[in-house]
Amino acid sequence: MNNTKELFDLAKSTSQRAYAPYSNFQVGASVLSDSGNFYSGCNVENISYPVGTCAETGAISAMVSGGDKKIKEILIYASSKELITPCGACRQRIAEFADSSTLIHLADDEGVKQTYTITELLPYSFKDFK
Repeated sequence: MNNTKELFDLAKSTSQRAYAPYSNFQVGASVLSDSGNFYSGCNVENISYPVGTCAETGAISAMVSGGDKKIKEILIYASSKELITPCGACRQRIAEFADSSTLIHLADDEGVKQTYTITELLPYSFKDFK
């Protein structure tokens, strides 16, 4: 079953609710858990940049608070000229709830442009993927 369109639509619509008054760079992320539930999050900036929250972190937090603990797929969307990837901290956060088959989709306004596994994006995580 292909869930990419639903993940894309959810991440894109969630990005429009991002709180990004300093960078004006809105990001949305959506997660499909292994139980088939969808969750989303957006970036939330703060005037003190280091204490902002990434969209991936928001989506993972929503998933955990919804009772799920495993990411089947995650999609990260931003309306930008350059395709964005999760930051290093978010790669580790994704790895915490992923396995070697978890898909990470990167999308812009035209849709999904690239798909990776977590081991491709973070080959030396603090988790042993077998």
